[in-house]
Amino acid sequence: LIIVVISPKYKKDVEGGGDDEHSQHTKYIHSQIQNEYIQQGCLNFRLVPVLFPNATKADVPSWMKNTRIYRWPSDTQELVLRLLREERYIIPHVSPTSPLLTLRSSLGVGPSWGEC
Repeated sequence: LIIVVISPKYKKDVEGGGDDEHSQHTKYIHSQIQNEYIQQGCLNFRLVPVLFPNATKADVPSWMKNTRIYRWPSDTQELVLRLLREERYIIPHVSPTSPLLTLRSSLGVGPSWGEC
């Protein structure tokens, strides 16, 4: 997985606003990620965009906007599940007495699952 931390500086760097060494590295990595995305038929298999508190969806590059964007720290539980490649809901074995859907137990971060 590739975690992309989205911030106003990230947008400025990938859109050509920064000319320092850090900005050049950011542009290069961004172009590599974008090329992989295009080669995969514009399907996202590894990219995990994360918006930090100082960022908005306007800071997300347009080609990344069609994928799930996580907000830090409010989406911590969903982000951890994504990184672990686990689903939030567990599909139960079918039996007449089992519930239709089981909610995953808490990971110990953020509010408990019952509060979501």
